[in-house]
Amino acid sequence: MQAIGQLAGGIAHDFNNILTGIIGFCDLLLLQHSAGDPSFGDIIQIQQNAKRGSNLVRQLLAFSRRQTLQPKIIDVNRTIANLYEMIKRLIGENIKFNIYYGRDLGAVRADQGQLEQVILNLAVNASAAMEKGGELTIRTFNQKIDSLNSTSQDMFSPDKETIEHGNYVVIEVIDTGCGMTSDTIGKVFDPFFSTKDITSGTGLGLSTVYGIIKQTEGYIYVASKVNHGTKFSIFLPMVYISDENLREEDSEEIERPVVSEIKGNGIILLIEDEDSVREFIAKALKRKGFDCNRSKHRQRGARNNQ
Repeated sequence: MQAIGQLAGGIAHDFNNILTGIIGFCDLLLLQHSAGDPSFGDIIQIQQNAKRGSNLVRQLLAFSRRQTLQPKIIDVNRTIANLYEMIKRLIGENIKFNIYYGRDLGAVRADQGQLEQVILNLAVNASAAMEKGGELTIRTFNQKIDSLNSTSQDMFSPDKETIEHGNYVVIEVIDTGCGMTSDTIGKVFDPFFSTKDITSGTGLGLSTVYGIIKQTEGYIYVASKVNHGTKFSIFLPMVYISDENLREEDSEEIERPVVSEIKGNGIILLIEDEDSVREFIAKALKRKGFDCNRSKHRQRGARNNQ
């Protein structure tokens, strides 16, 4: 798993640079072609497919734990509540949806968008296991892990590590679907593994969930029984909210000034190690009236200097 993660992360970074160049040149072409131009639709198709590839790259980076997160102190109950209507639309009318919010739930430090992606991925995965209908339940609660109160023995962890003692906020996603065999459970977090038809997805949903949770310094477990359903349990370290933490979070929410469009006739030194990205940025700057001195530069250990 570690070797696959390193390989996926390395490929994803380089592939992301290629896609950035493709999307950038599409943007430049769209400035030269109006909506009535015969080539306009073809350029849009190229751009949309490149963006689909970019989304796949983000999933690979999540699995390999090399994506850039923006963690902040968040309220898990509020996050899940904001997703309620979206989850209802995603799972369909034949599935009953329940949420049980833990009282006095602790706070966690996580990337808001990534945590939302985790919950949505698990909800979609659960709905796929209940094609004939069923019940989806999301629960949150506080739990203290120590020698007397640990995780259940029937729960599978992909890294087989023991959860550290401490206070956690737990998110459970439970379905009454078809369940999984022990062989399937052992592979469920593997990248590109899927029990669905090959045309139904990439098989990166749960591996992405796994990568996000581990990068957030949390734990994820799964328990399942054929014809009885599946339960995913996420353990996120609880954080103590001090006045200093609140001041830090508030400072991140300060609205940044809006920068007006830059135009001019000066000279800009552009340093970028990917040829296509460098060419795209140079052309974009020239359209704004700037001259560019371009330099190919690669820092040791760095893949992207955007």
